[in-house]
Amino acid sequence: MLNDLAEFIEIESVLGEPEENAPFGRENARALALFLEKAAAYGLKTGSDGGYAGWAEYGDGETLIGVLAHLDVVPAGGGWSYDPFRLTVKDGNMYGRGVSDDKGPLVACLHALARLRRENADLGCRVRLIAGCNEETGSECIKHYVRHCEIPKASFTPDADFPVVASEKGIAHLKITFPRSEALAEGKITAQAGTRPNVVPNAATLLIGRGSPLFDALAAEFRDVSGLPHAERIAGVLKDYGCDPADFACEMTDDGLRVTARGIAAHGSTPEKGDNAAAKILFMLLALTGDESVAAACEYLAPRDAAERLGIAAEDATGALTMNLGVLSAVGGVLSLTVDIRTPACSDYADIKRRLAEALTGAEITELHRSEPLAFDENDTLVSTLLGVYRKVTGDTASRPLHIGGGTYAKELPNCVGFGAVFPGTDTRMHEPDEFYPVAAFEKLETIYYEAIKALCAAYR
Repeated sequence: MLNDLAEFIEIESVLGEPEENAPFGRENARALALFLEKAAAYGLKTGSDGGYAGWAEYGDGETLIGVLAHLDVVPAGGGWSYDPFRLTVKDGNMYGRGVSDDKGPLVACLHALARLRRENADLGCRVRLIAGCNEETGSECIKHYVRHCEIPKASFTPDADFPVVASEKGIAHLKITFPRSEALAEGKITAQAGTRPNVVPNAATLLIGRGSPLFDALAAEFRDVSGLPHAERIAGVLKDYGCDPADFACEMTDDGLRVTARGIAAHGSTPEKGDNAAAKILFMLLALTGDESVAAACEYLAPRDAAERLGIAAEDATGALTMNLGVLSAVGGVLSLTVDIRTPACSDYADIKRRLAEALTGAEITELHRSEPLAFDENDTLVSTLLGVYRKVTGDTASRPLHIGGGTYAKELPNCVGFGAVFPGTDTRMHEPDEFYPVAAFEKLETIYYEAIKALCAAYR
């Protein structure tokens, strides 16, 4: 399994420009081709949905059981101790982008299916491992599959946590574009942070262009610009938003005054585990310009308590509503932000959009992605069957079904839930630098998914 995983990790399958038979870019298509090649080599039937997804299948019968995993990954970003696109095994852990989310689990499922085929197992139905290429950026791959291909009777996706996920929050990715600001335009200000709504940015940059009135004023005020974040009038604004001036660095460049902010990356579903650099650069921008649009963003989109400020805070079994400022851009006087909002089932999504529109007067709000909450009864056949398999293989009888803030493929197919691959008490740093997965747990995965496939076939055939 390690050799197969190493080949997948070496492919930088981040969303790219669409090409013929490669709707999500060349590298994602390469990853899909490798999957189909591996599956065929293991004697499994294969098929492809026009480059959106592919599958490996074993068994006979009318009933189809599904396993959904994905080949795409989020960008590596900086801060890695190891090459993110080369599998590194050290001190009992595997490192690389995708070892946990979701290439490692996909390889474990592929080997479980290959094992069943080697044993000539009589499952009484067909099992299809579906590999998508676009889970991290909207799951258009599986939406396309649903429109054009056979739908399994029951499925699981190894892209969450053990023992089994009974419910998930809804997800909304919203792009907020403010009207053109003369203050930002006259300052020749450009700013950038983040690449995906569902990742907490760990770095952000702000450039004040040479020749602008703001640049000239700051250059005259500060002989050494490294002291800018600590100046009383700047530091006061930063500290009002709980921001440490020490997290900023300033330097003069050929293009102007460059300000960088440091943060800590985290998954967008758990923004509290990170330290958002995009929010910090917004606070700095407010301190420097006093711009009204920037002030509104600082008040309602950037703070850790943004949901409370908007009046949309809510909580149920899946946890509290969360907001993550994932992408920031300022160019030509136009400030644009993209946020990831995770909504419990008790939330009123229409009310959330209304409150955002009221708070951000004049801003254009565009919905890039929306998935509704997902909820299963803990005694449902699918949930209870998978929970039983997990307990049988691991001996962990204390863990209960989970209710999570993350979003998975489970929302895209009927009768589908998340099942692993992260074990209780482990944080594999998904979407962060040095993403890892324990080797011993990886070896156990194949057995868990092997038993899960057999159990689901017995329950649904």
